[in-house]
Amino acid sequence: MELLRRQKNKIRAFGMFLAFMLLCTLISRSVYASGLPQVSTKTPEASALSHEVEVEGIVEAGRETAVTALSGLRCETVLVHTGDHVDTETALFQVDLEDLKEQIEEKQLAISKLQLEIQAQEQNRQLEAEQKDEQKERTQEDYDVADASSSQTVARAEQDLAAAEAALKEAEAEYEAWKAEQAAQPEEPETPEAPEEPEEPETPEEPEIPETPETGESGEAETAGQAETEQFTAAEQTNTPETTDTSGTEGESSGDSENTDSGGMTEDAWQEKLTSLRQAVETAKRALEDARQSRDSALETAERAVEDADSESTADNSLEINRLDLSSQQKELKEYQELLQADGIVYPEKEGIVTSIAVSPGERIPDGAALVMADLDSPLQFSASLTAEQKKYVNQGDSVSLKLGSRTVEATADYIAESELSPGTYQLTVFLEEGEGELGESGTLSAEMRTDTYSCVVPLEAVRVDENQRKYVLTVGERSGILGPEFVARKTYVTVLDQNDSQAALEEGGLSGEEEVITDYTGEIADGDVVRYKE
Repeated sequence: MELLRRQKNKIRAFGMFLAFMLLCTLISRSVYASGLPQVSTKTPEASALSHEVEVEGIVEAGRETAVTALSGLRCETVLVHTGDHVDTETALFQVDLEDLKEQIEEKQLAISKLQLEIQAQEQNRQLEAEQKDEQKERTQEDYDVADASSSQTVARAEQDLAAAEAALKEAEAEYEAWKAEQAAQPEEPETPEAPEEPEEPETPEEPEIPETPETGESGEAETAGQAETEQFTAAEQTNTPETTDTSGTEGESSGDSENTDSGGMTEDAWQEKLTSLRQAVETAKRALEDARQSRDSALETAERAVEDADSESTADNSLEINRLDLSSQQKELKEYQELLQADGIVYPEKEGIVTSIAVSPGERIPDGAALVMADLDSPLQFSASLTAEQKKYVNQGDSVSLKLGSRTVEATADYIAESELSPGTYQLTVFLEEGEGELGESGTLSAEMRTDTYSCVVPLEAVRVDENQRKYVLTVGERSGILGPEFVARKTYVTVLDQNDSQAALEEGGLSGEEEVITDYTGEIADGDVVRYKE
């Protein structure tokens, strides 16, 4: 019995020891677990991302009109402010009247000078036209005179050639008759006779040289005259061949067939006579050719003079330019005078709201718009600025929502363009319907775009960036520890395809889709740290 009791006590003591050890283990695990980081996890899912864009903007004029005034005048008083509602009877600003009067006097003086200059140009142009007409008449007269004179010279040369050819033909006929006569007579012995000194032939009178036409080509005319003189000289020499007759009479030396005995001519005399006549014909031909060339040259020169006189004068538009300048100056003077009659006050042409003022008291009015007004007859528009990131999700033609005060308006993004003043930002414009909005009213534009479905989407806070700017996520894994199984954090690098304000779409392959991704944790956590789930 005692032995049994001791055995029971040992078993009881061992059980108590095991219970104590279990209790210590539980206490140790509780103490150990209480110091571990607590994490919240979420499993990746397939989903589409929604991108929402919300920007502030303002209602602006759909169309603006410019109020212009005569530039260069000094502004004395500006009578309106930006945002003022004006109509056709509202005075916008007033110019300095003394300065306006000085401008009018200067304009009148400039107009008077232009009028005098135009008058002188008109008179000079008329005088030039008259002189040109007179020159044309004179050159035509010179052409007619040159034509008549040169044609007369050619006609005389033709007559001389005809006379020379007729003389040659007649001499050739006489020579043939002489040859026939000599052939018919019997041969007689030659009786020597005492030679007598031949009489000196009479010097032919020089023919009268025709007057040279006054064409300006005196050299060519003299050439034609000399040729004609040579022709006449050759003709007279032909009519007085150097032959010697035993009788020594004057009729025989002249070579006239009617008064000369053919038997007194010798073969050599006949050949000399024919040669001289042939030379006279050639000389007459050359004289005719020279006369024709001289006529053509004289007529060409005279014709060129006529063409030059009939040609257009050098282009000169100074008179027309001055006339245009005068018309412009007179128009400006009329505007100055009308402004003076209105006491120098400028009024708008239609109703509107002043949006900008470019004139200042005491300053000269600039060239361009002195004042700009919103046209109330056209619908208004809403304008807002987008960043480059926001521009990715809002395109021209997309549906948008506008919140103007307490009203929400469904509209369309009508126009999107990069800002010239701020590169990298984009100006979005929405044209409002008639009666929508008020000029200068603030509003909020909202737009939403949904992407295609991604297979791995996690909360945005689960994506972290290391010191090398590489993106990663932490997942929960399990391993065996001293006190049993435990959970550890494991780093997995990922590629983000797209993201919005709350979610990120990851490239496939980085995660299996069944891993739990740590989205939130307490304390510090790194790759390999033991963690526990939040209770």
